[in-house]
Amino acid sequence: MIPTNIVREKTGLCQRRFSYMRRLRLIPHPTRIPTPGHTGSTYAYPASIFTRIHVIEFLQGHGFTLTQIAQAARGTPFECVNPGPSKEPNHD
Repeated sequence: MIPTNIVREKTGLCQRRFSYMRRLRLIPHPTRIPTPGHTGSTYAYPASIFTRIHVIEFLQGHGFTLTQIAQAARGTPFECVNPGPSKEPNHD
């Protein structure tokens, strides 16, 4: 799992755009995971988020808007329909 801030840093996406893509269901809500070496937790994504963002950016590079991509994704496996942030199960 990769923390959200690292994903944003590596992709160059600002928080506002990242949130907008989530609202459009183009990217899933992150999973809450414990913060290594600290108390508390952070939100993180699986490594596959980079492929998903790459596909979205590829489509944008060919003239599609985020809204158009989201409309085309509705009802397909590309649409992210998870209800929101979730906690990783505790295996203690």
